[in-house]
Amino acid sequence: MSAPTAQPATSSAPPPPGRRARRLVVVAVALVLAVAAALLAYVLTRPERVEPEAFGAVGDGVADDTAALQEALDALEPGQRLVLADDAVYATSDVITLSVDDVEVVGGAELRATDEERSSFQVEADDVLVSGVTFTTPGTTQRWSAEDQQRLLLRGTDGVELRDVTVRGSAAAGVFVAGASTNFLLDGVQVEDTRADGIHVTQGSSDGRLVDVSTSRTGDDGVAVVSYSQDGAPSARIEVERPVVRESDARGISVVGGEDITWTDVDVAQTAAAGIYVATEGDPYFTTSTSGVLVDGAVVVDANIDEGIDHGAVLLFDGNDDSSLSDVAVVDVDITGTRQTASRQVGVIGGQDVDGVRLERFSLVGGPAALLSAPAAGADLVVEGWTSDGEEVDPLAAG
Repeated sequence: MSAPTAQPATSSAPPPPGRRARRLVVVAVALVLAVAAALLAYVLTRPERVEPEAFGAVGDGVADDTAALQEALDALEPGQRLVLADDAVYATSDVITLSVDDVEVVGGAELRATDEERSSFQVEADDVLVSGVTFTTPGTTQRWSAEDQQRLLLRGTDGVELRDVTVRGSAAAGVFVAGASTNFLLDGVQVEDTRADGIHVTQGSSDGRLVDVSTSRTGDDGVAVVSYSQDGAPSARIEVERPVVRESDARGISVVGGEDITWTDVDVAQTAAAGIYVATEGDPYFTTSTSGVLVDGAVVVDANIDEGIDHGAVLLFDGNDDSSLSDVAVVDVDITGTRQTASRQVGVIGGQDVDGVRLERFSLVGGPAALLSAPAAGADLVVEGWTSDGEEVDPLAAG
């Protein structure tokens, strides 16, 4: 009798560890590829542009488009663009907020605020472009001061750009830059008919440029850089190139607290107070010290037309005992038509905290006979290259 044939043994042992690992890697790679493919498909099919009409906006200047515009802005995703129809007028009755990073709002439309107390368009996102839009607030009745009344507000943003934007009418400032930094840019921004400053840069804003901005008929300064002590760090490293200011109810351009602020090719006319104002101020404003200010090239016409304000055309003023005014240069300035009854054409006013001031190459035509009021001889003040009505003068000797 033959022995039974042996059957091969069946093993239930798991595969070797190396084989399991390879299987897990294959599954993981497959999942990653599937997710990547889905994301790519989404990006390729996602619209680049979004229109507010898709969210119910009408744009006829009559219908209230507040909710539709806000919904459209909230629906944006990074990389998308909200396109406003060129001929549309979107009426808004409340504050509008843009809070999505890396988006654009473009088009030739008008955003018309119908409630001056809730009239602000507020950008509080980074890397945003707003281009071509006109922001209006018709028929304002008084000067307001809160954020919700600043017509266009940049709050704590990095890398925001405003290009070819127009602000026509504001219950407070036209453009209010609050704590913006890292290459913020205002290029070709036009502001008119505001209750407060045309453009107001403050709250530690830094590392920004204003290029070819213009203001007219402003209720306060045309273009201002301001640093209040209560806000901590001063506004710093701001460059303003070719600003144009017309018909200001206060100063033309001003730095009131700040560091390393540069102005080039300034064009100012018809200001109630000084055309150029660099200062520190005490009660009730209490600004920081002002240092490192350069005004390089300016034309100032018809300055200080308000007889109730005695500034002259250019005023450097240290009005805060707890701060100082230092390292200020104003050079290559043409001044014409300053109010003749002003106390002086140019003033450097303050005590021992005014230090390192240069006033060079001033050309004066008309205006008050007193050319310069300045600290006593021996102060750290350089005055060179002045002419008055075409004649070389020593403004300190002229009184």
